[in-house]
Amino acid sequence: MRRHVLSLLFASTLFVTTLVVMAAGTNPLTLGSTTLKPPPIPQAGPLAQPRSPKQVGAPTDATRSAIPPDNPQTPEKIALGQKLFFDGRLSADRTVACSTCHDPARAFTDGRPTSIGIQGRVGQRNAPTILNALYNKTQFWDGRAKTLEEQATLPIVNPVEMGQPSLDAAVARIAAIDEYQLAFRRVFGRPLTGPDLVRAIASYERTQLSFDSPFDHFIAGDRSAIDDAAKRGWEIFNTRGRCNKCHALTEDKRDVTNFTDNDFHNIGIGIIRSRRHSDGHVCAWSLSHHEERV
Repeated sequence: MRRHVLSLLFASTLFVTTLVVMAAGTNPLTLGSTTLKPPPIPQAGPLAQPRSPKQVGAPTDATRSAIPPDNPQTPEKIALGQKLFFDGRLSADRTVACSTCHDPARAFTDGRPTSIGIQGRVGQRNAPTILNALYNKTQFWDGRAKTLEEQATLPIVNPVEMGQPSLDAAVARIAAIDEYQLAFRRVFGRPLTGPDLVRAIASYERTQLSFDSPFDHFIAGDRSAIDDAAKRGWEIFNTRGRCNKCHALTEDKRDVTNFTDNDFHNIGIGIIRSRRHSDGHVCAWSLSHHEERV
């Protein structure tokens, strides 16, 4: 699964680099428009259910160490986090949930070049998957959050995403719902707070592991799990293909878990900026990292 996710995100990122000039309102993804509607909130189905940490390929030690001491996993907390993840009442206008941008049917992304928030506001980056996000050293494309708890907080108060004026405002909204009052007291033993709200969401996100693929079985010793072409590709990936410059722990140490060196690389792709002109047209362009710094 995570190999397909990698391809999806790569294709989305390439799309972001394209220069676009269009009339506002003529396309459902028109940048800068305030007339868009976010898609219907995806519901929790079979693909949304917590996943076993005992999948072939799942790194037991890394999985265990990814659970912070102040937020241990419990089935009740995970279930509460899942309920919150799919609840649009977390957003200011009740139209956007975590699952709006992280749809289980789309490998916990939204499949869009840039995501849509409340009141049709369009963001500047596409939504990264939460699959295997518990192993990330940092969260978001720019690494601005260190933990999943911090990551869960920022979209709630982002005016383009869920649009709450503060985390306390989201807490007040959720605390007014009887079933949540009871659930938080049962899980945390106290009334709902902001830190506990995002702890519950992060606990659910940590259950979204994606392993047990043919490649994982191959690495585990089943030489017939992938074909000869894939085996040759894996060798090229780590040698003359130079993919391991970014997608390995080091050039000499392969990463068979997430294919990353947990570092940042300037590949000339930045974020989308947009500007509405007086005639109603929107001009959108991509800035490289160098241009952003300038």
